[in-house]
Amino acid sequence: MRLDLKPAARLNDDERAALEALTAAVYPPDVVAASPGRHITWAPPDYSVLVWTDEGELVSHVGLLVRHGTLNGTHVRMGGVGSVKTHPRAEGRGYASAGLRRAATALHDEHQVAFSVLVCRDHLLPFYNRLGWFTFRGQLVVDQPAGRAVFTLNRPMVLPGVGSAPEDGLIDLHGPPW
Repeated sequence: MRLDLKPAARLNDDERAALEALTAAVYPPDVVAASPGRHITWAPPDYSVLVWTDEGELVSHVGLLVRHGTLNGTHVRMGGVGSVKTHPRAEGRGYASAGLRRAATALHDEHQVAFSVLVCRDHLLPFYNRLGWFTFRGQLVVDQPAGRAVFTLNRPMVLPGVGSAPEDGLIDLHGPPW
């Protein structure tokens, strides 16, 4: 397995094509059409962790974001994890876990975020919990074209960074979710 961490804007044509193919395998048109999140405006990642097999196939992706938001009204530098996907035939082999560990290290060590946030469906909570994430019980506020809103589609989870991660309160992303 090989992991590459790159700014999303600097992915080369081959990496972009591999990522598009991975996305199509994970989210075919019928899945996208039925997704409850299809009407949400999502933030694109700033960075990508690309997880490759030894044979050179892209099998997993983790997107990272760094944003200044607020926690209970106090400005804070936070990390974000989104666009997590693994090819269906490669699930359960540790690819996403390796990508998420690399993402967490980058957010902590390289970007010095106070804590990180992700949102996920309920059935994924145990998976992220095993990697050190825990459920945030407070409110997550996001920006959408229609205005600011409390995000309720998926469950927010947090991971400590250079500071502790909040268990409750109000996190305002000051932008769209990821």
